[in-house]
Amino acid sequence: MKKLPLLFISLLIVSLSASSQSKVDSLLQLFNKATEKQKTNLLLELSFNTRNDTAKSNLYTRQALKLAEKQHQLPELAKANYYLGETNYYIRNFSGAIPHYKRAFSIFEQLKDSFNLTNCYSSIGLCYHNIDQGEKAIAQLIEGLKLSVNNQEYTAEILHNIGNVQQKMQNYEKAISYFRRAMNINLMIKDSVSLAVDYNGLAESFQYLNKNDSSIVYFLKANQLFKNLHKTGYQAITYANLGTVYTNYPDSLKKAYDAFSEAWTVFKKLGWNHYESEIKEGFGNILSSQGKYKEAIAAYTESMRSTERFKRGFGLKKSTYQKMAKAYESMGDYKSALKYHILFTQYSDSLNQKEKHEKLINIEKQYETEKKEDEIIQLQARQELMDVQLHKNKQLKILGFVTASLLLIFVFFVLIRYYDKIKLNQLLESKNEKIEQSENELHVLNASKNKFFSIIAHDLKNPFHTVMGYSWLLSKDYEKFTEEERRKFASDIHHSTNNIFRLLQNLLEWSRSQTGRLTFMPKEIELKRIIENSVSVLQSLADQKNIGIKFVYDKDLILFADPQMIETVLRNLINNAIKFTPENGLVEIAANQIDGHISISVKDSGIGISEEDAQNLFRIDSTVKRKGTNNEDGSGLGLILCKEFVDKNSGTIWVNSSPGEGSSFIFTVPAKTGKSH
Repeated sequence: MKKLPLLFISLLIVSLSASSQSKVDSLLQLFNKATEKQKTNLLLELSFNTRNDTAKSNLYTRQALKLAEKQHQLPELAKANYYLGETNYYIRNFSGAIPHYKRAFSIFEQLKDSFNLTNCYSSIGLCYHNIDQGEKAIAQLIEGLKLSVNNQEYTAEILHNIGNVQQKMQNYEKAISYFRRAMNINLMIKDSVSLAVDYNGLAESFQYLNKNDSSIVYFLKANQLFKNLHKTGYQAITYANLGTVYTNYPDSLKKAYDAFSEAWTVFKKLGWNHYESEIKEGFGNILSSQGKYKEAIAAYTESMRSTERFKRGFGLKKSTYQKMAKAYESMGDYKSALKYHILFTQYSDSLNQKEKHEKLINIEKQYETEKKEDEIIQLQARQELMDVQLHKNKQLKILGFVTASLLLIFVFFVLIRYYDKIKLNQLLESKNEKIEQSENELHVLNASKNKFFSIIAHDLKNPFHTVMGYSWLLSKDYEKFTEEERRKFASDIHHSTNNIFRLLQNLLEWSRSQTGRLTFMPKEIELKRIIENSVSVLQSLADQKNIGIKFVYDKDLILFADPQMIETVLRNLINNAIKFTPENGLVEIAANQIDGHISISVKDSGIGISEEDAQNLFRIDSTVKRKGTNNEDGSGLGLILCKEFVDKNSGTIWVNSSPGEGSSFIFTVPAKTGKSH
C-alpha cells in the first residue's frame, strides 16, 4: 500500500488534477512572466501536473532543482529532490530513488518539517522493501511511525506497510500484529478502504501460517467491505483468495468452486481477463483434490495458455508446472510427471534471474527518459518563442477566465466532497451494524462446533468405557463373579448403551438440522398419539426408578406441527424429567389450548434448577451439565435440540424451576386452525 503524499500542493491543485492539461497550459503562460523565484514553484507545479508523463515531469523537476540551488530556496530544493525520488519509484528504479529521498530528508530535517520527514522515512522504507532489504525497510518505517503519532491515518498506513514487510520476510506472526494495529485505527477513524486492505493482509498472513479458518474469516470481511464500497475488482480478488483457501478443505470444494466462479464472472465483466491463469489453476486444484486428474490437467493447460497469452511471467508458470507434475504422478504417468517437474525446476532457476532482468529494464527506462527530456527541451524552446508573441491583454483575459473557472470548479468539488462524506458516514453506520450481526452469527457457529466436538470427545466416549470395561471383565473372568455381580455388570452395560443410543439419536437429529437435511413437514396430528409414542420409549426408564407418569390433557387436542420434531422435543423433556426425579417420584405431562396455540408442559418432582443455570439451558455456548439423581450423564444437547425444533414450529420454550422444588418445562405449538400454514 503506497499512498502518495502530495507535498506543498494547494487544495485547488489537488482537486483539479483531472484537468491537468489545461492547468499545464495556464502554468506555461504564467511562467513566461514570472520572476526567477516564482519560476521555481511554477516548475514544480508543472512537474506535478505532468506526473503521468515521467519524462516531462522529470525534466520540470530538474529545472526547478537548478533554480532552487541557485537561489538557495530550501523548501523548493527539498521538494524537487523528493519529486525525483517519486519519479524513480514509479519506473521501479528503487535503488535510484533512495538517494533523492535522502537528500530531500536532510533538507526537511534542517527545516524541522516533521510531516515531510515522515513521508521520506516511509518512501525510503518502501524502496528497501521492494529491493528485498527488509531489515532496513522496517528501520525506516519505524522512524516514520514515531513522527506520525498525531496523524492517525498516516500511522495506520505505516503500520500496514510494516506488516507487508514482515509478511514478505515470512515473519507472519509479527505481520499479523501490525495489520491488527492498523485495523484498529482504521476502525476508529472509519477508513473503510484501508480497513478492507488490512483485513486482506491479515487473511494472507493467516493463510501462510496454515490457519485457514482465520484466513477465511478475514477474507470474508475484506470481501464484504469491498462490496459495500463498490470496489468490484478488489472484491473479485478476495473471492479468488477464498477459493484458494477453501480448496484446503475436502468438504468445502463446492465453496471453492463457487468462489472462483464468482471471481471469474467479475473479472470478465471488468475486462481483467489476465486473471484467467489464476482462476483456471484454482479449478485445476479443486479437480485434483477430487481425484479427477485428467480434468485437472486440462484446467492447468488452459491456465498455462492464458499465462502465455497475457505474458504473466515466470511465477505462475512455475506453480502450474508443479501442479501438473503432481497430477501426472497421481495418475501413474511418471514420464509426463518427470517432464513437468523438469520444467518446474527450470522456471524456479529462471525466477532467480528475474531481479537482474528488471535492473536492466530500469537502466533502459532511465536512458529513454533522458533521451525524451532532450526532445522536450527543444519543443519547449519553440513554445516559449511562440508565447512571447502573444498579446499582453489577451494573456490577462485568458488568465482571468481560467482563474475564475478554476475557482468555481474548486467550490463545486468541495461541496460534492462534503455531501459525499455525509452519505458515507450514514452508510458506514449501517454497515457496522451488519458486521456486528455477522460476528454474532459467527460466534454461534463456533460454539456449535465446540459443543459438537465436546460431545464426541467426552459425553460419547465415557459410556463406551463402561461397556468396554464390564464386557472385558465378563469375557475374561466370568466364572469368578457372583450372579449378583454379573447382573449388576449387565445392568450397567444396558444403562450405558441406552445413554449412547439416546445421545447418538440427538446428535444425528441435530447434525441433520445444522446441515439443512432435516425437512420441516408440518401437518395436523393428535396430541394423544405424540405423547403415547414418546412415553412408550421411556417407560422402562421410569419403571427402573419406580417413577409414576401422570397425564392431564384433553385427548381431542389437535396440533399443526412436524410430528417427528415434536416427538423428539417431548422425548427429550420426559427423559430429563425421569433423570432428575428421585426414585418413587412423579412426572406430570399436561396440555391445554390457549387461543391458536397449544401449551404442553412436562413437570417433575426432582432436584430443580438454579436461576443462573435456567437462563443458560437453551444456549449452544452453555457449559451447564448436571448428573441425574442416579448419577446419569447428560450432554446438554437435548434441550438445545428442543429449542431449535420448537422455534421451527413457530413456538416458544421456557422453564419454571427452583432448587429442590422440581422443574416445569413448557413449550407451545400451533393448534389446528381453519387455515394452512
